[in-house]
Amino acid sequence: MRAKRGEKVEVRIRNSLSEASTVHWHGMHLPAAMDGGPHQMVAAGATWTPQWTIDQPAATLWYHPHPHGTTEQHVRRGLAGMFLLDDEISESLSLPSNYGIDDLPVIVQDVKFRGAVLDSEHAIFRDVGFLGDQTMVNGTLTPYRNVGDELVRLRLLNASPARVYTFGFADNRSFSLVATDGGLMERPAVLDRLQLSPGERAEIVVRVRPGERTVLRSNKLDAGLDSGTAGSQAATTRSTYSNCGRPPRCARRPNCLRQWRIRPPRMVPIRYRNVASS
Repeated sequence: MRAKRGEKVEVRIRNSLSEASTVHWHGMHLPAAMDGGPHQMVAAGATWTPQWTIDQPAATLWYHPHPHGTTEQHVRRGLAGMFLLDDEISESLSLPSNYGIDDLPVIVQDVKFRGAVLDSEHAIFRDVGFLGDQTMVNGTLTPYRNVGDELVRLRLLNASPARVYTFGFADNRSFSLVATDGGLMERPAVLDRLQLSPGERAEIVVRVRPGERTVLRSNKLDAGLDSGTAGSQAATTRSTYSNCGRPPRCARRPNCLRQWRIRPPRMVPIRYRNVASS
């Protein structure tokens, strides 16, 4: 979905599911009655028509369901997408802006399958939320993209319920961070790593020269663990108690807290291969 600052928006939503849900406009400035939070359930078979005027700077936002207790399941089952906002400033900049050509959405979700069915079970002793073992990008496993422009704008969205990603390219090439959740930055920041928590967005511009191929991936997570380890290694300290019924290690306090492990984000590569001639 896309709109420009000053435009009046009306979205007609019909719930054809067998259960109630909502549609929440994440990051949008709008009246509370149009927000689509947990208190604004749309019953099965019912319709809801929120309307408001876009009154905020250009930004990459997103929409998703927000029913109490089942938001995670509903988002993973597919109701999630970007809502792009433009304004006069964004349209005057020399940023890549041809949607689907050099301005690409990258909606990242980790998932788990049991056969052909999504598996929503949480692993034992994991209270940080659901962590999948495969990654979908824009609803696709093992995605790739052939691009025909040297400068490519990627609109990154972490739509996973719990996993934190540290995005970067496999060849460690740098990129320019041009926007975050709130919109365009005052000036680009040159980075080679970018960490996004669930729900966060960022816009980056990367140079891909003719004939090149690179992979966007997630790197090891630096979570500031006490032992200095990160990614696939677990930082633990021995518990001072042995009869509390908890696992015999903990990372935060030696009071027999449940085990705290951070697994490496398993990121399915997104391959951007520039096929344009110079």
